[in-house]
Amino acid sequence: MDLFLIKKFIGVFLMPLPMILICLFIAMVCLWRKKYGRAKLFLSVGVMAFILVSFAPIPNTLLHSLERQYPQYDLSEKVNYIVVLGCAHVNDRAVPITSQLSPCSLIRATEAIRILQHNPSAKILTSGNVGKQTFSNAYMTAQFIIAMGVPANRVIEVPLSKDTEEEAANLQATLQNKQFALVTSATHMKRAVYLFQQQGLTPIPAPTEHLVRDSEDGGTGYLLPASKSIYKFERWWYEWMGNTWVKIKSWF
Repeated sequence: MDLFLIKKFIGVFLMPLPMILICLFIAMVCLWRKKYGRAKLFLSVGVMAFILVSFAPIPNTLLHSLERQYPQYDLSEKVNYIVVLGCAHVNDRAVPITSQLSPCSLIRATEAIRILQHNPSAKILTSGNVGKQTFSNAYMTAQFIIAMGVPANRVIEVPLSKDTEEEAANLQATLQNKQFALVTSATHMKRAVYLFQQQGLTPIPAPTEHLVRDSEDGGTGYLLPASKSIYKFERWWYEWMGNTWVKIKSWF
């Protein structure tokens, strides 16, 4: 098992819901074994953690701070390339390509098209590997962009990168001394910019897929537990782990 798979495997168990379930499972085992003090401790930790991540104020506050580190792309900024970082997809020809690409891939690709309209000589670079699918994320994203009317000769696929660090390394030669917009989810932009800068590149951030918007009306449901709040906290937590990991790696 290579380092990439080990990293992903460990990361799954360090996500909030698995850790909460582990705490609750330990509490249940302690109850069976009549170790009530430990059962109370793990039960309290699990329940309190679940409450914190399922109510909107905490996830929204954390995500808002992360997502707004970079403003939206200035369309007056001229670039040679528009880099679309890979996200996720499936290959299922029974459904349209808009259903095969995950929401993050669709939104990133759409933002790239928007920027391209103001840069008539630029080209789009799509990234992302195959994973367990038949075609790469770079290929599927490129197909969507072409389907939206962009000429095929303005889209370049770079399909061999497993993560953002490899994407930056694989694009370094192409983007050296070039003006380019870096399109990725707003939650992921901080780490992406850092990794591209490590390669000696100067990306112009083009964040998209913002999960927290200032004008949203929370309504009465804002203070009620919701699965979307858990999802937001998980996105923040995932990026916090990723940012921490790349910082630690930079020390060695």
